[in-house]
Amino acid sequence: MPFQLPQPLIRTLFILALVVIFILAMIPMAVVPQVVDFQDKLHHSAAFAVLALLGWAGWPARLNAVAGGLLGYGILIEICQHALTTNRVGEPMDVLADTAGIVIARWIIQARTARSA
Repeated sequence: MPFQLPQPLIRTLFILALVVIFILAMIPMAVVPQVVDFQDKLHHSAAFAVLALLGWAGWPARLNAVAGGLLGYGILIEICQHALTTNRVGEPMDVLADTAGIVIARWIIQARTARSA
């Protein structure tokens, strides 16, 4: 049996991750060495994959609600970047990258579920 964290702790980590990601999305961009042209999109996908995995671990019976909520959250971030910052720009392609992260997490969940069945 793999180690499992208590569900209240997972839910707390999920909410904390939402707050941290929102703050990171609103502050001036850090200077990060660019390895590939689409590196920003990889960051979006990775962040949303982690959020989706945490959300689904915290609310396993609410997979679609978590996915839909995260998609709305990604859209909200882009709107806030456009409307509330002077140093960031909302990009529709970022929402697509967020969606890719959610889909990747869903594949991971499905593979894990199929393996344990």
